[in-house]
Amino acid sequence: METSHRVESTEGVSCHGVYSFEWFGELWDSDGRFYAAPTPTSEAHMSEDGSPGGLSDALSEIVADHDQQKQTFVDPGRLIGDVIQIDYTSADFLLHDSAKQAVGGVQQGCLLVAVRLGDDNHPDPGAPRLLMRVVSSTPLPNDMSMRQARFDAAQRVADSTGNWDDSDVTDLFTLNMMRYSGVRCRILGTYQPPPATESLWQFSSDVDNFYSGRGLKVYKPTADDLEQIVNSANRADDGGQTTKIGHVRYATATPADAAAVNIAAEDFVAQRTALFGMTRTGKSNTVKIIARAVFELRRPEDGVRVGQIIFDPDGEYANANPQDQGCLRNMGNHNWADLGDVVTYGLHPHPNDPDRKITKFNFYGDHEPAHRSDDYIAAESLSSLTQGKQILDEFLAGEGAGYIKPFVSQDMMPPPSHAEAGDWTRYRRALLFYRAILAAAGYAPPSYGPEVSRLFNADLRVAMDNSGALGRFISDSQLSLNSWSQTADFAEAFSEFVDTTEFKNFDNEYEREHGKKWSDSRLLDLLKIFTNTRGLNVLRSAREWHDPTAGSNFTDDVVEHLQGGRLVIVDQSTGDPKMNETAARDVMKAIFRAQQHAFIHPEPVGDSGELSKPPAVLVYVEEAHTLLPRDSSDMSDVWVRSAKEGAKFNIGIVYSTQEPSSIHANILKNTENWFITHLNNTDETRQIAKFNDFSDFTDGIIAVNEPGYVKMRTRSSRFTVPAQIDIFEAPTAEGDS
Repeated sequence: METSHRVESTEGVSCHGVYSFEWFGELWDSDGRFYAAPTPTSEAHMSEDGSPGGLSDALSEIVADHDQQKQTFVDPGRLIGDVIQIDYTSADFLLHDSAKQAVGGVQQGCLLVAVRLGDDNHPDPGAPRLLMRVVSSTPLPNDMSMRQARFDAAQRVADSTGNWDDSDVTDLFTLNMMRYSGVRCRILGTYQPPPATESLWQFSSDVDNFYSGRGLKVYKPTADDLEQIVNSANRADDGGQTTKIGHVRYATATPADAAAVNIAAEDFVAQRTALFGMTRTGKSNTVKIIARAVFELRRPEDGVRVGQIIFDPDGEYANANPQDQGCLRNMGNHNWADLGDVVTYGLHPHPNDPDRKITKFNFYGDHEPAHRSDDYIAAESLSSLTQGKQILDEFLAGEGAGYIKPFVSQDMMPPPSHAEAGDWTRYRRALLFYRAILAAAGYAPPSYGPEVSRLFNADLRVAMDNSGALGRFISDSQLSLNSWSQTADFAEAFSEFVDTTEFKNFDNEYEREHGKKWSDSRLLDLLKIFTNTRGLNVLRSAREWHDPTAGSNFTDDVVEHLQGGRLVIVDQSTGDPKMNETAARDVMKAIFRAQQHAFIHPEPVGDSGELSKPPAVLVYVEEAHTLLPRDSSDMSDVWVRSAKEGAKFNIGIVYSTQEPSSIHANILKNTENWFITHLNNTDETRQIAKFNDFSDFTDGIIAVNEPGYVKMRTRSSRFTVPAQIDIFEAPTAEGDS
């Protein structure tokens, strides 16, 4: 039978003529409808007038027509259907199975373009294009009769090996009608043709009008057009630096599309970024690519340097591992970067990272003088001690025992420089007992020994000498402590002595003579740690964070690195998880204070009179459900403040979690960048569906578990894009590009 067919070429364009040709096993008639499944023949391709070469001429004409349509998002060979229902937010179109096959499928979530054809049956180059996303199927008026026809046909082959759509089972006309379906789309916006002076189409996230009585043709964009659509419909600053993050991928059942997806690194500066998904779905790989994109902002001469800090609970950012093509630490090996641009910290040295800095404190602090001089700055000399005490306090915060809570309630901050001499003496006495407690808990002693001069007066020494437990520490009426282990024994004995009648009589007499007691609440509360052996046992858990040879407080160094625009990776793969969390919180407090100070005390920039902003800092938080709050009951928590107030201090937060529902709603509402992989329950997808256009993707988010397959939307983009994220790569040797 000789029939007029429409044929898809390898270029994706169509032509008409009189010939026989097999295409995906299907044939369309001259009206563009499915006709039959032909068999290949040897009949020569002929033009309608019988002359050879008609197919070649038709192809040449249509390819030339395709060239004229470049940059308009419409390829004539990608026509798939007609809009049959439309309003301001959605559109339904009629689609035939053969059209799906010809364009490689019409997947849920794929982007389509609808346009009105002109009088010449070609898309008007100046006509607006509607951008649509496939959401679901939609009923057609004849669905009931077609369902009945399918049912009847299936019954006829129920006891055979044939298919109900075989031509000897169902007539061709009915088969053709069965292969039409309705598709529901969300309208994402409108592309307007560019002004005469520009080349890029302008995207708007809405439509200004629709006509119920005018037809629109629906096209599936080519890879080139799709790449332009995905990457041009954004609000990124002109000339801003972008980084390829992956490729468009509508379904894991099909390969990733050739259309690349880019991100603008500036989108993450001073913004909140969420990465949601189950373990092993590619969140960490995405974090690495984001960190790389922000790090590369420094590439142009005088480029932007953004300080970044990653708290690395599994050591995968700081250390090479089988998942990486070079670890994130190696970003400093680029020939356009400095090795010092990446700084790593860890609790212990690493054989493959000789420059790693150690995250330990000297919990004893530096030795303080007996008399406070004007040039002695206690805050700097004792910063490691006070930092260590804060870490212990947070580590013990969950303890409710009466012998631990008083210890936690007392800080070891030195008195102000203008304080009275007696206040400095009392502080030194508290330091002696605090250090004795550390020694009793097994903390390695500092290089200096205990100093007791001017701390215990003659009357008290007499009372102690008369005490059986303390007498052994008194020699020739003087208190003699020659080592920290001896001082620990003395402190434990003294904790019992303060409850005796001898001490209470001395303390009351001292108050009558001097107006206040010799003892004070800080001293007495510290000593309560000795009332139960469990108190010291709990303190021993934090000993791995102590190093008596440690110099300055490492958190101050971290802040300095961040303000210098460096990438800081804190390897927390070793050590007690609770202590790691405590240390991370302590570092975050130091960052927040520094950024807040820079905001409150800006400096003039050049001669313009413009005031400086705080340096940009980006903080990466893994397992965010353990740090960011479900409610806002504690607004003093540094993570809460950083997530809610950080933007004005130029602090960005990138947080990852398996549980979006565990994050406070106000934080989610102010999150600008989203990367969503697989979530395994409807409680989480319901939370996600409240934001942006993620409700279109909730079925796939819960059903599909494929590493690196994400639904992403960034601050500058106008709609969500399903993408397959690239595998992170970094140079493996110094000097690699």
